[in-house]
Amino acid sequence: MFNEKSITPGLAELGYLRLKRLTYKASWSSTDVEHFLFFFLFSGGYYFACHFGIRNLAAERFAIGCLKSFGGPLFQTMRFDPRFGCHMRFSLGGLAGWGPRWSLKPSDMSEAALADKVKCDVRDLVLPAIRSVLSPAALFSLLIEDAEPCRWLGVSGAIRAAMIVYLGRRMGMQTSELDVTLQPYSKHITGSLGGRAESFSFLERVLHYSS
Repeated sequence: MFNEKSITPGLAELGYLRLKRLTYKASWSSTDVEHFLFFFLFSGGYYFACHFGIRNLAAERFAIGCLKSFGGPLFQTMRFDPRFGCHMRFSLGGLAGWGPRWSLKPSDMSEAALADKVKCDVRDLVLPAIRSVLSPAALFSLLIEDAEPCRWLGVSGAIRAAMIVYLGRRMGMQTSELDVTLQPYSKHITGSLGGRAESFSFLERVLHYSS
């Protein structure tokens, strides 16, 4: 049986403080870029997994608005909680090579061993990759690349693209420059929208809306 209290002290040592059940925010987040850890249990608590998240709140709001406006009817009722809503989430288990479904089995480990595993993998694998991402420019650079540990595969390409447009605009980038920059990811963008008719004009409409 997983006991959340077992992981809280170790995460606090790394600066991650509990917001609510299974959700933690880094105290070292900046006003521009916030960092989160999201834990979850599935299959009746048999498996335990973790995602690390990163967001700029204004870019997140912009992206959700674009998806609701230009993504088609399936996305028009999307909801967003500004306290901890975060769509750029990446698997800690995938990065660390955890077991099936990038998860751990709490029943196979003591509470202390699980807590130590989580703390060490966050400290040794997540923090070196994202700890310095505290400015909009640094977040833009991270999101535009398709590299570990923040690959495009596994997140919404449409939301990621809209975030990039928002951040790029505030860095002074022009429509043509952003369009060229995002073209290599067009399949990720359209695929995340289900390949419907709306998906093929999504980026064009976002770029126009942001200008």
